[in-house]
Amino acid sequence: MGLDPAGIGNVLTAAIESRTMSDNQSVGTSVESIVADRLRVDQEALDDDTHFDGEELNAESLDMVEIAEAVEADIGVHVPDKDLEEIETVGGLRSYVVERA
Repeated sequence: MGLDPAGIGNVLTAAIESRTMSDNQSVGTSVESIVADRLRVDQEALDDDTHFDGEELNAESLDMVEIAEAVEADIGVHVPDKDLEEIETVGGLRSYVVERA
């Protein structure tokens, strides 16, 4: 009985996709942890629709810079000021970082 190269490729592809999803979840959780830590809020209170400048977080520009610096230090993703100004929600930041991690 020989090895089916297509079958091996499918198994490898599935393993890589599974690891990628796991890594993305880990990065997303790290982003939430950083936001919660820097803004001194409960991580469980954060979701994708939580606005940085809304009543929930009331983040100021210095807070956002500190969050970006922590993301770079902890995850290795640089968030330029120009991009940081356009990120409005926790989900937006998570997506930005996951795409670049």
